[in-house]
Parts: sequence; C-alpha cells; structure tokens
Amino acid sequence: MRLLRTSWPRELGDAVSAAARASTGSKEDVLAAVQLANGRWAAGTRAAVYLPSDSADADRRVGWERIERANWDSEASVLHIYETTDFGTPLRATELKVDDPGRFGQLLRERVDASIVVQRHVPLAGKRGVRIVGRRNPATTDAAVTWNFVLDKGLEPTQPGVVDAAEAALQQVRDEFGI
Repeated sequence: MRLLRTSWPRELGDAVSAAARASTGSKEDVLAAVQLANGRWAAGTRAAVYLPSDSADADRRVGWERIERANWDSEASVLHIYETTDFGTPLRATELKVDDPGRFGQLLRERVDASIVVQRHVPLAGKRGVRIVGRRNPATTDAAVTWNFVLDKGLEPTQPGVVDAAEAALQQVRDEFGI
C-alpha cells in the first residue's frame, strides 16, 4: 500500500473528483491546492482549476484554456485569476486571499502557459493592434482550440473598422497555423 502525502484535506480531493465526474464524466486528481483566508480551498488538476463560487458548498470548474492570466499581489496577499470572456466584455476576475500561493501558484502558471497553442500580436494602427491567442486544454491533445483577441490600449471596439480588422487578423492567424 502506498501512502500519498498531501497538504489538502481528503474531502477536497473527493469533492473535486465528484465535480469532475459530474461535468466531464471522468475523474480528476488534485495536483495542487491552497487554503484561502476564509477557510475554503482552490484546487488545480491536469484539466481545470476549481475556484470557490458564491455558494458556500460548491466550487466552479474552469478549464485551463479559459484562464486568461493570473497574478500574485504579495503586499495584499491576493492571487488574482482572470477568465476569458466574450469579446467586448470585461474579464471575469476572482480574487483569492491566501498567505502564499506556493505550489498552487506554480501549477496555475504552468497550466495556463501550457494551454496556449499560438499567441500573436497583429498591428492595426501603427504599433497598436490586437493580441490573438489560441488556447486548448492541456490535458487532452485533441481538444478544440478556442480563440480570443485583446485590443491594445487606445483601440476601442466602437471605433470604425477596428472589430472588422481584428476579425480579419484572427482569420489570418488561423489560416497561417491551419487551426
């Protein structure tokens, strides 16, 4: 019999496995987790991150390909996680108050980076342009690629021709990479 040492409660692993089975039909094992200042937990698996929801007894499963970025504010002890959204809507932000993100923070960075298939900046007006990012879930090689684009500061979707130029740039990148 092999014993595994973890720094999170067994109930967390059981809850993540149950949530994964309910949403994907397969089991997921916790690779890293962090306890929040309020006593709740955030956890990461090969395929997703589990973030606290508004409900005290449930977590939200977010595939790694849906995480735009994350950053750690050491002065405030807050880990900020930003999820991708539809073009023109603000990113969904989750703030996790933790003493130290530790291994969970490392896993977060590794899995988000691993989800990026292609990233390209395409100028639209001088040096200002659009950043096009194609992502896929790093847990499966045959996962579909999801595309996002982010306009540089100074460009707004309401400006004439900007959205059309950004969509043309997206198509150009997709054609270039055959995705």
